[in-house]
Amino acid sequence: FIVLAFLVASWYARRRAAKQLGLDKERVFSVCFTLLFIGLLGARMAYVFLKYEEFAARPMSFLEIWNGGLVWYGGLIACLLWLSWYLPRKPEMKGWAFLDVLAIAACLAILVGRQASFLSGENYGKIAPDLAWAVTFPPVAYTQVPGSHIGQPLHPTQLYHALHGLVLFGILLLVAKRKPGAGALTVLFLVLYAIGRAVIEIWRDDDVARGMVFGGRVSTSQLISIPVFFLGLALLLSRWHKRGAAQAA
Repeated sequence: FIVLAFLVASWYARRRAAKQLGLDKERVFSVCFTLLFIGLLGARMAYVFLKYEEFAARPMSFLEIWNGGLVWYGGLIACLLWLSWYLPRKPEMKGWAFLDVLAIAACLAILVGRQASFLSGENYGKIAPDLAWAVTFPPVAYTQVPGSHIGQPLHPTQLYHALHGLVLFGILLLVAKRKPGAGALTVLFLVLYAIGRAVIEIWRDDDVARGMVFGGRVSTSQLISIPVFFLGLALLLSRWHKRGAAQAA
């Protein structure tokens, strides 16, 4: 599903970047391919940071991503750091405008990639006996759902994450039609993703895997969502102000 998410997102990025920005499709694919590995590395390193003692005892288990252990925010931050280094050095890639394309493509990657979490039972939700759309997981060998939750009606939080990606995709496309200026879609993605992620975390129940802080009241992802939200908001206001100043001039 990681491969499938990459193929869908990179196909869309190539198509949109070529059509709207005139960028070479193979060049765009090369950037997407690089982001795939940087994202995986960042996601794994973030998980290792949260589970340092476990990996200190078995360092080679760092490579065992088939056993789970990828933190999406770690991948996002790693990709943004690399892009902030790469794009200023490649002005022909059109900086913020290309980032906007990648932001829309990332929504598709979320939509597809989160299906893997659902099938493996990772990121499972809280028990919800009265929830009309609750799901139950069978006692199969590969499931990440603990025995206490097997056969219980759970919030399908994995599908909430997937739906979040679909909703973001639709919102960004609608905003893109209004031509808000380069960079607006990227920062809007950061703001809306942080909000949605923090809300969905309320219904998740895999506290051990995701890491909890402040006495178990806040997940690590909720904590990271706070600076991501304010970073996106600050960038959004900055881009808005610059666009207004340019129009006034």
